[in-house]
Amino acid sequence: MEVLVAGAGPAGLATAAGLAAAGHAVRVLERAPGLRRGGGAVTLTSGGTAALRALGVDVADLGRHLEGLDSRTDDGRPLLRVPLGDLGRRWGTPTTSVLRRTLLDRLAARLPDGALVTGAAVEEVEPHRRRPVVHRADGTSAAADVVVGADGERSPVRRCLRPGAVPARTGWTTWQGCSRVDHPLADGDRVLFMTGPAGFCDLQPAGDGLLQWSFSTPPGALPASTPAGAAAAALRERFGGWADPVPDVLAAVLGRPDDAAEGGPTGWDHRTAPVPAVWGAGAVTLVGDAAHVMPPSLGQGVNQALEDAHALSAALRGASARDVAALLRGYEARRARQVRPVALLAGSEQAITHRALSRGVMRSLPEAWALGLWAGMVRRSSAALSG
Repeated sequence: MEVLVAGAGPAGLATAAGLAAAGHAVRVLERAPGLRRGGGAVTLTSGGTAALRALGVDVADLGRHLEGLDSRTDDGRPLLRVPLGDLGRRWGTPTTSVLRRTLLDRLAARLPDGALVTGAAVEEVEPHRRRPVVHRADGTSAAADVVVGADGERSPVRRCLRPGAVPARTGWTTWQGCSRVDHPLADGDRVLFMTGPAGFCDLQPAGDGLLQWSFSTPPGALPASTPAGAAAAALRERFGGWADPVPDVLAAVLGRPDDAAEGGPTGWDHRTAPVPAVWGAGAVTLVGDAAHVMPPSLGQGVNQALEDAHALSAALRGASARDVAALLRGYEARRARQVRPVALLAGSEQAITHRALSRGVMRSLPEAWALGLWAGMVRRSSAALSG
């Protein structure tokens, strides 16, 4: 079949790579003049790397493999420890921290020559024709057997399918960057997550001496519209009194009082939306944030996008245009059941898990139980691990 994919982020490139490998003729339409290779590092769980492997991407040398996740209160008291390496060895797929540009390049390399078209903004889709029609901002149009919206949380494709489905802000904001830091964390293999009344802090190695860092603030504290210099000063003030290593990291990545250091901070406001049972129509469907927006609290956005790509590619393997609509609705129903619980958890984590952790409610949870809870979340939300 002929397939048009709107958007060349991880969701779009992974979907296109999977569908091309399944024998379909794929074109990816990206509104930017080239691949958007910024954004620091992303964390891929065992489910995300399993989906990549199913799509034919080698994950053995991809990013910095992570052995554990340590959670502490803002004053340094231990909360939870999750041995991520044990889980990776159990399933044969690691948890890894990888630069977003590295992931994009790895996925783009699996596309056929000429499949990626940049500077091609999709503005509108007519989903109810026998072959849906895509209209671009330059006035040109094209029809295809299948159209996939992989165009993010503000998706024009989703707007044409479900005009009233607009993600809502939760009030929380994350400020992040990826910087070269002379600190043992940057060369290690463990994620450090800290929480307190001021918000969250997440620090993880990204390879080659780089540290991916993020600070999340509660509603009203520091919206993403704040200028970078003012945000840097506010983050130093808000989190500077936390236990080691937060003050050292803040000094290293946001040390200049008049501006942000190289690599950040970049802020974005958290958004969420209910996950519908069906998110497509006719021969048009969605993947990634276009289908299910969720806050970044659990690091599941990219992982669930890769799971979508794997599931959709598997659903359409060997398919023809005459039965594609039923196959797409089946894909959406299965993925909705898998994604909905993790999306709800990511949204409720802002109010519930944050308070439970910061007040020490979960401090006595044994490591084996913490691993079981994490493993259960990853497996239940994974198309690749569940088969």
